[in-house]
Amino acid sequence: MEGLNLPPNIVAMMREQGRDPTKDPAAFAEMKKRKEEREQRLISKWNQQNRQQKIKSWLQYSVWSGSRPLNFPFERWEPNMQTNTQLAREVGNSAWKLANRMIAGEQFNVLMVGEPGTGKTSLALAIADKVFKNAEKPYLFISTMKLFGMFNERFDNPKVGHKLKDLQKKAKQAPILIIDDFGTEAGMKIYNENTGKTHFKPVRKDMQEWLYEVADARYDEYENAHRGSTIVTTNNTSGDLVQMYNPKLISRLITKRKDNTIHFEGLDDMRG
Repeated sequence: MEGLNLPPNIVAMMREQGRDPTKDPAAFAEMKKRKEEREQRLISKWNQQNRQQKIKSWLQYSVWSGSRPLNFPFERWEPNMQTNTQLAREVGNSAWKLANRMIAGEQFNVLMVGEPGTGKTSLALAIADKVFKNAEKPYLFISTMKLFGMFNERFDNPKVGHKLKDLQKKAKQAPILIIDDFGTEAGMKIYNENTGKTHFKPVRKDMQEWLYEVADARYDEYENAHRGSTIVTTNNTSGDLVQMYNPKLISRLITKRKDNTIHFEGLDDMRG
């Protein structure tokens, strides 16, 4: 081993132990290996802590319906709990494929539509969880019902107004944005005695404008491309949503591509 460029710290450690690194190559190699393994463990631990901090920095801005963060990995999706097991598998597989496309670098909007309690929010979170773990792209979660409540509060509480500004800035920049229960904030249908038809009352104008600015910032009209991926979950049809919101917002937010849409009709409500 004479003439080799030996790391001084390992040489010093061996000499402290009464061993000559130039005469004990096997011991030197073993100590070097252990040192590299320790360094790798420290690097892995630091990377994990850094990833956790990265996701926390985004999730702290998220607006949750129950005021507490949610998490749902794909491992928790159990098709056998549904009456229509085959459909549940297909829905889960579709979400898995969408996640893989995002991991590969694609940016696009996703629509998850179906009855309440069928797993739309769960699979939206599963996609975000998988993409973060594999591509380190963090996500922001916005419950539109909670967002609606914030608009009601903001004039009485200035802090809420500031939070809405910060939330909008983050929503424009989020690698993955989840807009959950979109349309629920419009409430029940209204019966029109003159026409004999029912319709949804439009969502308040300031909230529509807030969401439009977010959707517009996340879409490059010149390139006809999305900036980041937006996942929308809703119980409503596109026709319903157009009654609630400006068509320009709907066109930027709700995808028309079948391969980016997952239908949950036919699955059971698992909340009961």
